[in-house]
Parts: sequence; C-alpha cells; structure tokens
Amino acid sequence: MAVLLVAPQLPSPEPTHSQEIAATSDLPTEIAAFPSGVLGPWILNPELSEDPVLRAQQAARAGQWISPTIQAEAKGYADRRASILVGIEDDSLLILDGQGETLAFPLDGTWHSLDNQNRGRAHGSVDTLSIETVANEWLAVDTFVLEQDRLVRSTHLRSLGLANVRVRFRMVYDRPAVDSTSEHPFVDTVGYFARPATILIVPPERGYRELLSGRVGFQTLVVDPAVATVEYRLDGRPPKRIRQPRHRTHIELDDPPREQALEFLAYDADGDLLGTDSLILNRIDGPAAIRISSIRSEPGDGAPAVLAGATVSPPWSAHLERVEFYRNESLVATLEDFGEARRARPPQTIRVEALIEDPQPNDFVRVKAKLADGREVEDAEFLQEGDFQADIDVHLVQIQVLVTDREGEPVSALTPEDFEIREGTRRIKPERLHTAHDVRLLLGLAIDSSESMRPAWVHLRHVARSFLTASLAPDDSAFLVDFDDTVRLLQAPTADKRRLRAHLGQLVPGGGTALHDGLLFSLLQFRREPGRRALVVVTDGVDLDSRSRWQQAPDFAERLRIPIYFIELDRSARPVIGGGSLVDRTPGATLLREQARKRLRRISRHTGGRHFHIDLVAHDVSWTARIEQAFDRIEEDLRHQHVLTYYTDQPPGSDARPDIRVTGRGLTLRSAVPLRAIE
Repeated sequence: MAVLLVAPQLPSPEPTHSQEIAATSDLPTEIAAFPSGVLGPWILNPELSEDPVLRAQQAARAGQWISPTIQAEAKGYADRRASILVGIEDDSLLILDGQGETLAFPLDGTWHSLDNQNRGRAHGSVDTLSIETVANEWLAVDTFVLEQDRLVRSTHLRSLGLANVRVRFRMVYDRPAVDSTSEHPFVDTVGYFARPATILIVPPERGYRELLSGRVGFQTLVVDPAVATVEYRLDGRPPKRIRQPRHRTHIELDDPPREQALEFLAYDADGDLLGTDSLILNRIDGPAAIRISSIRSEPGDGAPAVLAGATVSPPWSAHLERVEFYRNESLVATLEDFGEARRARPPQTIRVEALIEDPQPNDFVRVKAKLADGREVEDAEFLQEGDFQADIDVHLVQIQVLVTDREGEPVSALTPEDFEIREGTRRIKPERLHTAHDVRLLLGLAIDSSESMRPAWVHLRHVARSFLTASLAPDDSAFLVDFDDTVRLLQAPTADKRRLRAHLGQLVPGGGTALHDGLLFSLLQFRREPGRRALVVVTDGVDLDSRSRWQQAPDFAERLRIPIYFIELDRSARPVIGGGSLVDRTPGATLLREQARKRLRRISRHTGGRHFHIDLVAHDVSWTARIEQAFDRIEEDLRHQHVLTYYTDQPPGSDARPDIRVTGRGLTLRSAVPLRAIE
C-alpha cells in the first residue's frame, strides 16, 4: 500500500512526536504542484522490487537488534503491495491498496486524522509525491517518483519510541494493461473512483399488475446539486422542461394502455447535459413458463389417442424458437410456426397441442419450450390423469416469502402445502416452492460513509467484506451504494466477489448524511433485476442532507416490500469526538435520533426486514460483536428465503393481488414479495 497500515485500536501519538515528525520532513507545507502521472492503477513488478520483510530482517541483523514489531509492519506492506491506485476526488488524494483499503489526504498538505488514533499528510511537487503517516508509534514516509513508464516507491519506516530502529525498502510498479477480462480489481471501464448517478426516475405507484394510462404523476431522485433543469421525453416526442425544485411532473400516457418509453434528462444552469435515465412503462415481463393445460381423449376409428395441449408464456427478453412434445422420452412433435403471437409485444400466451397415439398405463407426456437465447423450460403429466379442464390463458406468478417460528427464527423444510393462496374468493393451488439454493439472490448493501461513522469504520468494513463472502452463492449478485451528503453507486450488480470487496475498500468516511436519498437510490437499483431480493443499510440513522422528501423513500420501500435490514450504529450516549455531526446529548439531537429510529423500525417491519440498534458506547456486550451478530442474523434470513410459484388466469392489467397465508401452527409469514422473474 502507499501508506502505513492503519491499526484501529492504537493510541494517538504524543505532542512530542508531532514535533519530531515535523523535523523529519523538509517538504513544503502546501502542494505547489502535483505529479499527475502517478494517478491511476499500478501493479507491482516483483523482479525489480525489494521484499519488505527481508529488508527488515537485514536491518535488524545490521543494527544488532531484534524487533518482531518492525517485521510485522514490514509484512503489512508486503501483504498490500500487489497493487495500488492513486486518485483525486473533490479536495482529497485517495490511495487504494490491493486489499481494498482506502486512505484520504487533504490536497493542501495539512495533517489529517485517518481515524481516532492515526494521522497522515501528503506533499507534492512537479515530479514527486510523498505521504507521511503516524500509527502505533511508527512514522512511515512513502516517496513516489515516476521513472519513465514506471512508478518507484521508496519507503522509510522509523520507530518514534526506540532510537535507531528503522528500515528502508524500494518497490517498483508497472501500469496494468487495460483488459476487460483482467482479474485485477482496478481495471474498470467506468473509472477509478465511482461517481454518483445524476438522476433516477422513481416508478409511479400502481396496483398489482395494473397498467398505467391517462394523466400519471412522475418524480425523480436528483443526487447532484448542480441539476437545475429536468427534461422528459415520451416515446421520442418533443421534450418538455420543468424547473421545480423537486422535479415532479404529470405526463399524459396513452389510453388504452400500451408499452411506452419514458426518458428523463438532467441539465445544469448552463444547459449542459449532466445525466439521463429511462423507464419502460407497462411492461409485464414474467419468466419463460410452460404448462400442460389439457389432456383430452381424442375420439376416432383407429388406435386410441389423446390430444395434449400446453400454454407457453415467453418473456420480453427472448423469442420462442420451438416447442417439443414427448411421450416418455420419445419425441412426438416439434412446433416452430407460432404466427404473429411470437412477435407480439407484450408477448401473448401461445397455445400449442399435439396428438399422442396409443397411450399406455404409466405413460407421461412431456412438453419443452426452447428460447432463441438457449434457455429451456418444460412441464410433464401422466397421461392417465387426463380429462383436464379446457385450455385457459395462465401466467406464472412468483412470490418471495420468509416464514418465521414463534421465536422469530426463520423456518426451513417447508412445502407448497404449507401455504394457502387466494385471489379474491378463489383459492389457488401452489405450484412449487423453491429454496434459496434454487433462485439467485440480488443483494444490495448501502453504507453510510459520513464523518460520524469513523469510530466503527475499520471493523465495519471488515465485517461487511466477510458478510458478502458468506452470503453470496456463485450465481448470486450484489451491488454497493455509498452515501454521505451525496450518493454514489460504487459497484453495479455483479457476481464477482473480488470486485465487490475491492470496491468496498473505496469507502472513505467524511461529510454529512443523506440517508433517505441513499435508501431511495438503492431501492431503484432493483427495478430491472430478477430473482430474490434484499437490501442491507448500515447507518448512524440521522439525516440532514437528503434532497428528496423524507417520506418519499419510506413510501417507495413499503410499496416494493423488498426486505430492508437496517444496522443502526448509535453513539448518542456521549458527544462525538473529532468533528462528528449532530449526535450529542442536546434535546434537539435526541429528538431527531428518536424520530429517525422510529422510521427505520417502521420501514423494516413493513417490508419484512429487521432493525438492529447497536449502542457503540454500552459496555454489556462488545459493539464489534453486536455488529457481527446483526450481519449473521441477516445471512440466516437470506438462507431461509423461499420462492412460491403458482399459475393465475388474471390478465395483465388486472389488480387481483394475491393473499398469501402460511397454514402451519406457530408459523408467521414475515414477508411476501412479488418477483419480476425467475430465469
């Protein structure tokens, strides 16, 4: 890493050390110029670099002293030296190492608190960059110099408590090749440090499977204060501009309803485009599904036969290529001509049928649909269970459910028979119950990186990394959102755990708290993604910086009913030390915190999540252990999520919301979330 490893539990240096530190550096107190060539990612060249551990051992022998501590410090460098990334964001120099840890330094060269125990500063000139850090009674000076196309880092470690205990070593870095297939976590086409999305459309409220038409209200989430004007375009029609602070408007949609494309564009005061977002309205996009809907005896003079009928529901994302009928394992018929039904938008349910001759006892019919993108779905029934009802237009519905026992613990080993489904007065038989292993998960992790989070930062980042590793199966994905007084998407949904851990290390505490903006921004990331869903938000709870209305995020959260888990870190038992925000003992601050906590509890209760209040001052149980316990409980819930499926004959546009109940004694349905698709 470009700076000394920060130890979270170490004492701050004494004033005398500060005087000694100042005497060790002849660099200017302000950055007069900056070597822009050092910016970007660098990968260690091991053939040209010295081993820090070996150099520490050599220095110990030469000085006739033994110091396991300095060897441990040197090993910390060796463990983090595989790569570094240098960047500038706002008024800070950011240094990110190969293990995803980030430190920030002011560009004016002043000393800056890295956490409550450690400090550092950065100096620059035209051709060099130097970083000084103090931690655990050690002074580290890293000097970076560009030599042709390589970056050379010279490191000087010196003890502030023991005379003549020091070590020097040299490392050389090369630029990585920009390759989208690279395993290096910093080779990223979207930039080295993620920037906030400028504007996002909040989907309008509608009933279950209801289509939108006529005059509909729309609002946007604006996370960039430079946005002065918002423009919308419907189906490419002439644009309309609005200049209201909340960027709300009404749009006249077509009636009768149909699929329409809505685009929002954000401009600054000078008319320059800052960002865009788009939304497809009235898209009813279920998964690829096929169901045998009828098996009827076919009268005739020849051998006995049955006519098997099936309904196929193609998704938006692919075309139906062919349907195959089998008697046992023998192919009976292949259908490839579906006329206009295959090209219709929205996709129509396609009815197909095939004649199966001379059925025998224990024979079964199997029907398989193959999509153009290679996906396959199938259904099967025994022929002796014939005389089915006539063909009906059916759609597969998926509901994400979580069931708990009397103690509130999640329950497994459930079956479809443990659930009762009703649409109005009609009772519907559950089709299948998928476990968490059957359906991939999209997990959102939103972390408050405001200044007041610094006391728990190092431990929180470590636990969050472990949580992502333990919670995500190979096919699962996750995204990362960072919010302080603005909002950033650190990582879009990905199944690459290494990339998630690396981007998690980019978080740098500082600034205020825009909790409601961060929550709304995170929920909007789910709208185009299939599968199981859950959102975890870590915050200190008090919001003073959101640009959206405070009620906007809770309303949208309860409308989606995606399980939201809040981990609230509370230091209100004592004033914040070192420049925190408004968490103190004043009556106003106490009232704000209590109101914020009630909102978090309400949202988690109404969405089927949980709220964990963690007192960072209480001495009954270690707060670090309580954070780990909270993440463990969330992981346990995610492992016990199920997806219940059933078929409905309600057409798109109907508002027949299913009523899901669990029938077992002592069991509670904690959450039931309609899912977009399981593919």
